[in-house]
Amino acid sequence: MTDQSDARELDIKRLQEQSSFIFSLSKFLLAVLTLPYRRAFRLYTWKPLRNIRLARGDCKLLIPLVKEWKADKYTELQSVQVAATFCGAAVFSSLPLSRSEHAVWASEALWFIALVCSIFAIITSIQTKSMLDDLPSREQLSGPLPDIELQRMQRAILRFKKTPGLRHWIMVFIWQFPSMTMAYAWCTYLAGLTVYICSPFLRKLPWQDRHKIALAYLSFGLVGLVTYVSATIFVYAGEKDYERSVASSRASTLGNARVDAADLEAAVPANQTGSHAEAKKNSTNSTIADEIAPVQAARARLIVRLEDPRAARNEESQSRRSLLY
Repeated sequence: MTDQSDARELDIKRLQEQSSFIFSLSKFLLAVLTLPYRRAFRLYTWKPLRNIRLARGDCKLLIPLVKEWKADKYTELQSVQVAATFCGAAVFSSLPLSRSEHAVWASEALWFIALVCSIFAIITSIQTKSMLDDLPSREQLSGPLPDIELQRMQRAILRFKKTPGLRHWIMVFIWQFPSMTMAYAWCTYLAGLTVYICSPFLRKLPWQDRHKIALAYLSFGLVGLVTYVSATIFVYAGEKDYERSVASSRASTLGNARVDAADLEAAVPANQTGSHAEAKKNSTNSTIADEIAPVQAARARLIVRLEDPRAARNEESQSRRSLLY
């Protein structure tokens, strides 16, 4: 029996280690793949859909979440269409350069990939907008919805009824696909431009003016890349500091609310005793009601802060910036 229990414990530990490794690897791959558009993916797809899942069909929580997410998603899709259109125009203006005799084939291949990504970013943004149009309008989301309509809205966004499955994660991929293709379009376009300008070094041509142009391009491009990476790191650090600040502020607020409620509840019995001794029955009842009111108000504030995450969501939405990639 002891050997069997030890073997089971070892199997459980191995399974936990494997699942932990798979989860860490998946999280790392997700961070790498979404790096060019991390902020848009986090603010307009990952966190809103996670909050909608956690609402679990609660009408009071789900309707405000969907209303806010729908407005933000429209803004994101509009930005995607504009950026993808500019990227497609840049690709069309650069394609004739790839016809020169010293051009490298990789530059033309990267530019065509950028063109394809731009086209799909525009097309899928239109399709995504049509899916948003099928959701209840802003006026309908301003009031309560029937249970059937609420379930339809949740199923249209998340694509699952009880627990998330494969269809749900496919839907998450679809919601973020326009931003992904737009970001990849600009990355591949810049990569193709870099390969084209550096073609004299790649082909080992004799020293000429094109080498100087390539050096100037690489110098200024390196400065821009370092600045972009530094800004991204600072933005990430600022987001983490803000999340820790909100968490500590929320914990402090809840602690103070508990202390206030406890103090008021402890003060009520003594006040009730004095009121019974000094006043008549009718005046006593009114006095007790007046004294219980602050206790009920404190309890209500405490319950709202504990159970309703909209306060935290409102604090988080105050820090939301315009769409940045």
